Amino acid sequence: MSGAYLSNAHTHTRYCDGKNTVEEMVDAAIRLGFVSLGFSEHGAQGFDAHYSMDGGRQEAYLAELRALRAKHQGQEGFPRIWIGVEQDALVPAEQKKRNRGDFDYILGSTHYASRDFHGKCVPVDGEVDLLRAFVEEIYAGDMFAMVQAYFNNHVKMLVEDRPDIIGHFDVVSKNAHLYRMFDPDGGQYRKMALTALEAARACGGVLEVNTGGMARGALHEPYPSRELLLAWREMGGEVTLTSDCHDAVYLDYGFEREWKALKALGYRSMLRLGTGSVLWEAVD
Repeated sequence: MSGAYLSNAHTHTRYCDGKNTVEEMVDAAIRLGFVSLGFSEHGAQGFDAHYSMDGGRQEAYLAELRALRAKHQGQEGFPRIWIGVEQDALVPAEQKKRNRGDFDYILGSTHYASRDFHGKCVPVDGEVDLLRAFVEEIYAGDMFAMVQAYFNNHVKMLVEDRPDIIGHFDVVSKNAHLYRMFDPDGGQYRKMALTALEAARACGGVLEVNTGGMARGALHEPYPSRELLLAWREMGGEVTLTSDCHDAVYLDYGFEREWKALKALGYRSMLRLGTGSVLWEAVD
């Protein structure tokens, strides 16, 4: 692909909600000529166990990747393996503290509007009827009140936890695009998103340009939107290109296109996971 980016920091396997094994993902990375690959399963969180790892699976995940890295580290043609975790905003503080010691990097995301609504978790990008019912009961049908709460929670987590990667910043827009829950191109939403992005800059994390929604046919643009990516560049923020990969077929989905789009927005470099001991290296 253009510029030999050849890396991905947001990768899921069967340890949580991915389609492939670790080995299959690594094989795909080798076929693509990747120089580095980061795994970032949904970490243990104490709720929504179907979607994320529980404690036992998290330990098995760590053990497999540590063994894989020890076996192949430095081997020619084998990508540098990084062991990360996608950590949700609602994960208890004690689990977040353990994660810092266990993983090479933290990808900080906010997936939920609520962790317990009549016994169900409510993802902001999940089952639309459940989300509508939640908004109707909790926010008297005001979608923008839910959106503002999402951004408030996301920014609070980013500033407090200071993850290495800022996960799919505006994922709350997914259902808006698919089901017209609110206008994601209107002034009210755009102002909320831009204000939140400015506040998130203080966390010091790298913003991911996430093509996962595109790969799954839900969106025509990555997270964040082009407008937010332009604003981030003007703030002096750094970006990394990821596929939020749940299927090895899409490990580098949209990378060529987004590489060109970022260049058109004025970016002159991106960060990828390093090939040595340093987490990030710049690609011009």
